[in-house]
Amino acid sequence: MTLIAGMLAAGGWVAWYVVQLGSAANEAYHDIFVTPAPRPSAPVTSAPRPSVPPTTIRSSTPTATPTEFPEWRGSEPVTVLLVGIDTTPERAGAGSLPLADAIILAQLDPVGKRAVMLSIPRDLLVEIPGIGWDRINAAYAAGEASGSSGPALLVAAIERNFAVHVDGFAEVDFAGFVRIVDLLGGIVVDVPAPIKDDMFPGPNFSYQRLSFAPGLQWMDGSRTLAYVRTRHDDNDLARGLRQQQVLRALPERALRLDALRRAPQLLAALGDAVRTDLTPQQVLGLARLALELDASRITSASLAGMVQDATLPRGAAVLVGHWPAIRSEVARLFGPPKTSSVR
Repeated sequence: MTLIAGMLAAGGWVAWYVVQLGSAANEAYHDIFVTPAPRPSAPVTSAPRPSVPPTTIRSSTPTATPTEFPEWRGSEPVTVLLVGIDTTPERAGAGSLPLADAIILAQLDPVGKRAVMLSIPRDLLVEIPGIGWDRINAAYAAGEASGSSGPALLVAAIERNFAVHVDGFAEVDFAGFVRIVDLLGGIVVDVPAPIKDDMFPGPNFSYQRLSFAPGLQWMDGSRTLAYVRTRHDDNDLARGLRQQQVLRALPERALRLDALRRAPQLLAALGDAVRTDLTPQQVLGLARLALELDASRITSASLAGMVQDATLPRGAAVLVGHWPAIRSEVARLFGPPKTSSVR
């Protein structure tokens, strides 16, 4: 299973169900599948969006399996930006804009039958088109504040700095993530090392202690969210790998449960919590690709050894990247950039 399946396999099951329901699911359909927004100017944008031929989905059987999802007909690797959005009640109550709390670049290669995931630290200092230098998670908020699109500006920043083309995005907010995990009955996570975080965010901008013992353990939605958010006991790079670990477990759980039977509840949970500019047909095709991947064909990566701590003049803590090394690693993982017009 792969990370794209983690966010989109649930979306794949639900997309299949949406197709079956037709107009009855119209409202949730338009909440989840949004029209691609124009992206601010960025040099690596020449590749076209992958095209998916029209596919007829059979509705004569009561359940769907991965083989009933439409095949992905393209041959080029597909790169999707996966984003976890901080939309806690405290931020909303304070009038603060949502932030991109988890940022993962994922690619599926339909010919090579492989997947790549790269976690991008939210405090990484990047050049945001039209804004200037700031933490990468600020790109989402800036895009939302401008009245255009947070995901579009974040994608443009990724393309600008990492010299990689992004075909689309998928995002989920904190509340939706919790609901999805709970609707699946929780997941089992193998915690590799003990965690103790005395600065974990609590209610009303307070702090509380959070701890995890090592080993296999069941987690509900709230506990899972805490596991992927904590970072004070180690760092943001380790946190990114935890996010990959957890989201890889989601499709496995969904398959064991025959998640289609819970599609109405998943649809309700996803409708106001998940957003993507991929089409339903693309989601279904990618979900099939992801669900058929062998675990040995999945590469998990981070920017470890390519970033260092720094402080901006205004006092903000950031991570400064060694960009030649980062771009070399991105080219190794995702292939060379579609154009050579990079900074």
